[in-house]
Amino acid sequence: MSRTVTVEWAAADSCITMLGATTPVFQGEGSRILKLAALLRALAGGLALMAAPPLMAVDAPQTVHWAFSSYFGTGWYQVDDSRSVFVFRIPPRWTVRRSAWEDGQRKLGIEIHFPATIGLHNLDFADAPGNIAADNFGTFSFTPGIELEIPLNERWALRPYVKAGWGKEFELNETAWIWETGIKSRYAFQTERLDWGLIASLQWAGYDQSAGDRDDTGSILLGVEARQPLRSLRLGRHWDLHWHAAYTFLESPLRFQQTQTDFIVIDDLFEVGLAVSLREGPFDFWFWKPDRLGLGIKFSPDGNFSALTFTSRSWFTK
Repeated sequence: MSRTVTVEWAAADSCITMLGATTPVFQGEGSRILKLAALLRALAGGLALMAAPPLMAVDAPQTVHWAFSSYFGTGWYQVDDSRSVFVFRIPPRWTVRRSAWEDGQRKLGIEIHFPATIGLHNLDFADAPGNIAADNFGTFSFTPGIELEIPLNERWALRPYVKAGWGKEFELNETAWIWETGIKSRYAFQTERLDWGLIASLQWAGYDQSAGDRDDTGSILLGVEARQPLRSLRLGRHWDLHWHAAYTFLESPLRFQQTQTDFIVIDDLFEVGLAVSLREGPFDFWFWKPDRLGLGIKFSPDGNFSALTFTSRSWFTK
């Protein structure tokens, strides 16, 4: 959404007096002087009201823009009771080369990503900001990019990436250039019954809208993800259970506008998720072959923000 400017006007102490109704009838020689004084006073009060300058012009906090839909990923996002957003992200990719660490030698992994994102936004509050023309609107964005995987040793790998593209909001016919960059890290451990790792990331995303608005936001994530064989579950195949838990600190708090003057501010998020996979390889749904299938929950400590997300890959490679 666009930036809203709130203007507060100074109230003058004087008021305009209707002379014909409230000026007393003066008689005698002094009446002309009294009438002239009353007229000047009324004119001065009227001019004070008309010419009073604004005391201040304050830029309202920048609210979360529709262009960040691709940054959040597939899921249903709910902000208090005033807003809900459904995001569907299609993430095709081309693996040019897989990373490896063999005999002390590093082999760089390279992937080309072609993510397309569809967003359906629903604003439930009645006192909607003046720059919103409708309670429901749709968005689309396409942000291709490149992601590298750099094995530092047998346990530790980094994934720097950069994406840039274009998006459109269909109700107001707005467009924006969108970009995202960052680096992800995973330090792996392995035991007989558990394959797990410490995960972390630094991410930055922003947009430059055709109307002139621009903004960016950053985040730091710390967490853990793990894979555990489900030995008691067969169903004709060997299954694995995946889970992850993470905390995200937002360098620029997310601000969601409720009314013309009220905002919900989100400074940090928690996330937990579960998924299952086939040990023999990915699922095979014709043209779609996800590594795993699962759900995650994101929420803010104050309870004003919650999300149900869908996952089909490891956090480190998604």
